Amino acid sequence: MGWNDHIDDHCEVSNLPPEAFSPFDGPFDPQDHWLRTADKDEQLIAMRAWFLARHCDPANETPYDGHEGGYVFIHGGPYDPADVIPGRFDGIVDDDIIQEVVDEMHAEHGDQWAPVHYGPPDEYDDDYGVFVEERNEPFRKLCDRLEQSLEVLNLEGDTLARLLAQKFVFVSVITAFESFLWETVVYWVDHNEAAVTNIVTRIEAFKNRPMKLGEIFQKYASLKDDIKGHLQNLVWHNWRSVKPLFTLGLGIEIPSFEPFSASLVKRHDIIHRSGFTKNGWPITVDTMEIRALCEQVRVFAFAVDEALDKRNRELK
Repeated sequence: MGWNDHIDDHCEVSNLPPEAFSPFDGPFDPQDHWLRTADKDEQLIAMRAWFLARHCDPANETPYDGHEGGYVFIHGGPYDPADVIPGRFDGIVDDDIIQEVVDEMHAEHGDQWAPVHYGPPDEYDDDYGVFVEERNEPFRKLCDRLEQSLEVLNLEGDTLARLLAQKFVFVSVITAFESFLWETVVYWVDHNEAAVTNIVTRIEAFKNRPMKLGEIFQKYASLKDDIKGHLQNLVWHNWRSVKPLFTLGLGIEIPSFEPFSASLVKRHDIIHRSGFTKNGWPITVDTMEIRALCEQVRVFAFAVDEALDKRNRELK
């Protein structure tokens, strides 16, 4: 079981903006400075996600002793949400909002929760993976996806429908950008041993993982799948986590992600607030802005591709 698997069916942690996430590997833990000023819905999502990434129904992972008439909490606990949640969020989130999450957790499984007992992190699921066969395939696919998205802008119809379509196209451009980043790293993991070595020895999520001596050969054999499992579970618009994969893992310098910050916030509002800002103002997107974003993504991706080609030539 990987980090955060327990929260998938309970809360929409993917609805949170990039600034909510910690740059460190492990169970979801929201950034306090973001949480203090987040709106109520985001605070509720973040607190649920934090609790459910660490605690679960004892029926899932805790043996039951029929003779004693209860669960045997072999991994610690039981844990009461009324103790655990205020212990983490008191002074950061208003008491009434904390109590709302506590009440929800009590209603779900009562006051005796078990700790999540994690297995190997970042297990790779081939059904949700990607395979990139050719070196320039990610950039070529990106260009195709951007062109296909722009074609939607030529559709005719009701004015409101066209405005909605423009928002969808804007979102699809960011999605295409994320796919390019993911597919690029996956290609090098699959085809370059130096990239694998760099990621394992330099990226924080891997280099300090504990391992028993008896697991060395098993871990070595599954190394690429372990890395791809991490990539599969990565939030690809969390730039702080993505950048080291290129600079430390692939050994290249890349342009700054900062110019995409405003677009990322707009994407978040379109997807997770139905096209409205945090303060309730409607999001507007026009054709010129979309085309500018496409060009911005294309220029960034071209620079990455060029840097990889240069590094590859230098290694030969």
